[in-house]
Amino acid sequence: MARERYLLDDTEDTIHKNEIKPQTAADKRKNWWDYHKVHVLLVALAIAVVGYFIYSVTSKTEPDYTITVMTQYTVPSDLQTDIQELFEKYADDRNGDGKTYVAMNFCRFNTSGTSEFETSELQASFVKFATDASAGDSMIFAYDDASYKYLDQDELEGFFGPVDGTDNDYYLWKDIPALNNLELNHYNEEGTTKESVLSVLGELKVAVRTEDGAAFKKQEKIDYRNDSVKLYERLLNDEPANTEN
Repeated sequence: MARERYLLDDTEDTIHKNEIKPQTAADKRKNWWDYHKVHVLLVALAIAVVGYFIYSVTSKTEPDYTITVMTQYTVPSDLQTDIQELFEKYADDRNGDGKTYVAMNFCRFNTSGTSEFETSELQASFVKFATDASAGDSMIFAYDDASYKYLDQDELEGFFGPVDGTDNDYYLWKDIPALNNLELNHYNEEGTTKESVLSVLGELKVAVRTEDGAAFKKQEKIDYRNDSVKLYERLLNDEPANTEN
């Protein structure tokens, strides 16, 4: 018993003797931070993640139109921006948010590619097209023969149709007056001119989707297609929309 009491007393004395007690406010704050900094940082990180998510959702601009471009070749990102700005000149503010925004959906169908990357890119483009078609996001499409041939097996049969009272399912880009007004404000690759770019884009076929498929069970999609037909007609007539971008 004496031994046990000796050890107990010794322990208590040691604890009291070596206890560190903050003496100042600064010491107390430092001591609190040492014990809680991990929790504070985790909470701050969680708040930042939630805040970013809320901001990205609330600040996202809904497009007035979405236009899909399907090509065998790569369209450089700067040229994509120039094409987007061209379409926005003829688009109207459908959703009434005070802005005219045309989202561009570029799909590359390089059917001659054999590498793993090219195969994956081809599959990704098909998924992008199929998702867009299922949702009815795009009503106006620009495409080349290689892309059409790749998709024509099942996806594009009856997909496009006349919109101007003729039998034309499409017009070539070069035959649509508005699309020849393309300005290269962003794309400035050395040796490239507006004429050389239009000589390539000019062979694309531009068409409007027919009012068919599950997407058109909703009246809002029918209205969207009707507005897209008007946009298509403005492109044919080279009539910019009376909208400030």
